[in-house]
Amino acid sequence: MPEELRSMIEREAMRVIDSKRKERGMTIDDLAKLLYPEKNLPAARMMIQRLRAPQGNKPPRKMDLGEFVELTKAVGLDPGHTLTAILQNFAETKI
Repeated sequence: MPEELRSMIEREAMRVIDSKRKERGMTIDDLAKLLYPEKNLPAARMMIQRLRAPQGNKPPRKMDLGEFVELTKAVGLDPGHTLTAILQNFAETKI
């Protein structure tokens, strides 16, 4: 899979997750506390922020499959259905 397509899919995944998070009235801090309870809040928040936006001159951090599953479940989405819906937005990945 071309790197640009992979990046577009990850950006769309974060857009869907952020949209659902906002719909549920969750803040980034709420999500960070759920996903990374072992980290202090600023570090946990940074973990999520690095998936959402470029940091300095670097591109956003790549999301691994486990993070995708945790993020979607934390905001009340089904990971499988969400991934299928996201892939339908890209002709190259339609199932």
